[in-house]
Amino acid sequence: AELLGRAPAVRGLVVHGEKRGRELGFPTANLSPEAEGLIPADGVYAGWLRDGDRTYPSAISVGTNPTFAGVRPRVVEAFVLDETLDLYDHEVEVVFVARIRGMVAYEGREPLIAQMTDDVVRTRAVLGS
Repeated sequence: AELLGRAPAVRGLVVHGEKRGRELGFPTANLSPEAEGLIPADGVYAGWLRDGDRTYPSAISVGTNPTFAGVRPRVVEAFVLDETLDLYDHEVEVVFVARIRGMVAYEGREPLIAQMTDDVVRTRAVLGS
């Protein structure tokens, strides 16, 4: 990011995912595979989701969701903190501010939910929100 002079970002259409985040209590905005921009290495990031003139603090996942069985495509998905939004079919920009951790496969839902809860706490600390 420092070499670019700005934080890496990706822009794309929000599409329907597998609804796993919603089932876990962390609904995410999934970007279409055709999203354009600088997608960082797989992991969890603190950042921002921009929808038009609105900007929201977000915990962002980049990767294949290795906790769940099967080979999956690499996806970018953002959990917007403290908001319930319907972003389907919106063109949004996701800005990656800081890497929180690498991508990990967890032994079931409960350890994953605990980690996602911690990811949100760490995202708040990074973004000051």
